Amino acid sequence: MIVEVIEYTKDFEAIRDNWNGIYLSDPESHPFLSWAWLKQYLPCKERWFILALRQQQTGGHYQAFLPLEVATYQDQGTGLFCDEILMIGNHGIGHGGFLCVPGLEDDAADAFAGFIATENWTSIRFDCCNPTPARLERLLGAFPDGPFARVENADEGEKVNPFGRRIHSVLVRTRTGRNLHDMLNRRSIDIVFERAVTLHTQGRIDEAEAGYRQVIRTMPGHVQARRGLALLCSDKGDHAEAEHLYRGLLSIAPDADDVRHRLGDSQVAQACYGEASKTFESLLTRHPHRGLVRYKLAVALLAAGRKDAAIAVFSSFEDISSDDPDHIRCKARAREVLWRLTATARGAEEEEPDDRAFQRPISFVPSGSSLSARFLTVTSLLPLEPSLPGGAWARLHAGPTLYGCKGSRLKH
Repeated sequence: MIVEVIEYTKDFEAIRDNWNGIYLSDPESHPFLSWAWLKQYLPCKERWFILALRQQQTGGHYQAFLPLEVATYQDQGTGLFCDEILMIGNHGIGHGGFLCVPGLEDDAADAFAGFIATENWTSIRFDCCNPTPARLERLLGAFPDGPFARVENADEGEKVNPFGRRIHSVLVRTRTGRNLHDMLNRRSIDIVFERAVTLHTQGRIDEAEAGYRQVIRTMPGHVQARRGLALLCSDKGDHAEAEHLYRGLLSIAPDADDVRHRLGDSQVAQACYGEASKTFESLLTRHPHRGLVRYKLAVALLAAGRKDAAIAVFSSFEDISSDDPDHIRCKARAREVLWRLTATARGAEEEEPDDRAFQRPISFVPSGSSLSARFLTVTSLLPLEPSLPGGAWARLHAGPTLYGCKGSRLKH
């Protein structure tokens, strides 16, 4: 016997006659399993699916149908997202179950249980009117104590439906409290990713991280989840993992300049100034008009001990005209850095320049000290924002060299 999955409205509409034929022949059918009722119900739900059973020799006709839906919640204890499978027709009514051609109830229950065991879920909830139908008892029996726990009347006690019949609730739950196979249900991936992004923006880092990691574990190629996790790692100071993730993203999308920019920031945060200078240099080659990238390159070069190269980059701001606020700010700071470097080299104190970009003072290493990693440590107030500047800028036309353009002035 073969179990197939129907999860699109057009496919559900195509089996109308097949469904109605089984519905009329099944003595345990009820209105909440009718094609007409489901036709109204399913479009209101995002994550429904129907298991359809057929025997190979019957061609395209099915012998049983089990409509299900997925709900997702974040466990307050573990912080992990969990999926619950619900029988359509639960929700306080108690009329769930499945349709089946008479005589195939046990075969259908076994086949459906086998398929459900391959899905990723933490719990399955069955609500049914007493007594529990034999076909559902057989389906439940496929999830024995050991790897699963069966809870009767879970969380609710016994209820009475609008028709005056008592509802019996059964919850089958994994002993681990995590999804089977330790992965999300595939129907929940987008939901969990969107929730993780929301949690991240709210500053709920641990909860967001759990969501990102579960999405990636389930779908390793989910680029947006990897990017979100990389940004989160940067936010919480785990720059080594952030760098690893940024490098992985660049292997997939080598032209992702915002990712390359953040890679450089993560390298600076780890005091890997030589690597950072290479990253910012490659980015500046692609975008010579971005003042923030130019400035970060200069800082990384200076921190790596390449003073002459750093001075050349700082000085190159004088050859570029731009009305972008970020460029103007970095240009003013570059002038201040150059002034201080010159003052340090002379060992003299001079009046500071008037056009400073920031109000807070900046300390530099004493005369005669090595301009190495110590430089960046004591200049932590330099503007090293972790993201590319926003907005649509007019292009600056690059000159013949990366660091300086002495032949002409560049104009916005």
